[in-house]
Amino acid sequence: MKKIISDIHNAAQNSRTTLEFLKKNSAWTWVGDYPIAIVNEITRVKDEESLKKLNAIGFFDAEGFSKNGYAKEEINYLIENVPTSIKTAYLLCLKKKNTDNYDFVAKFQHDRWKKVADEDNFEAFVESSKFTDADNSESIESELRDIMRNRKEIPSLKAIGFVWIVTLPIATQVEDILNHYFLDNHIFIERGRKIVYVAWADKLADVNMRHFVNAPSASGKKAVFS
Repeated sequence: MKKIISDIHNAAQNSRTTLEFLKKNSAWTWVGDYPIAIVNEITRVKDEESLKKLNAIGFFDAEGFSKNGYAKEEINYLIENVPTSIKTAYLLCLKKKNTDNYDFVAKFQHDRWKKVADEDNFEAFVESSKFTDADNSESIESELRDIMRNRKEIPSLKAIGFVWIVTLPIATQVEDILNHYFLDNHIFIERGRKIVYVAWADKLADVNMRHFVNAPSASGKKAVFS
């Protein structure tokens, strides 16, 4: 992970477009908006317009289930036209060249999502968050926990490195959150009135989410992979 973090740090320092910098300057293969989950069953699609678009391309079979394998063109169509039918990661770091073919599996027949399965080629994944002066420690921690909880639902992501790039006003304090979840594994870059933190875990599964920095309210709802 150290070399991956070094590449991301260089990208954050030298470019406004992290993906393009990494594509040109990293030894790994980097893919943006990498598909990590596909809707599994027709009954899970509640929006009529989305259902109409999916039916127009024969997305579901006669039994009402989506297929397991997709080409890049199919993925791009879903991202652009039916975003509620697909989940993507901000960046995925691959060990070898991307094949532009994606495989998904459902653990149980009626699961809402089929989840990406290519762990042999996955090295790490990156998520990005941006906050303003209107955000506080509670909302920042809540977003981070939602990201991690949702991604832990995907076995092929749970088993690899996780990087969180967070951009926020320089006066906003998040060191307590970063220390709590990532220990010493975080660095920062100042950009005028903004600061960019890069925090990471060698394996997402190892991040301890048992305790909070900010105690959740009694009325708070537990996030789900939805």
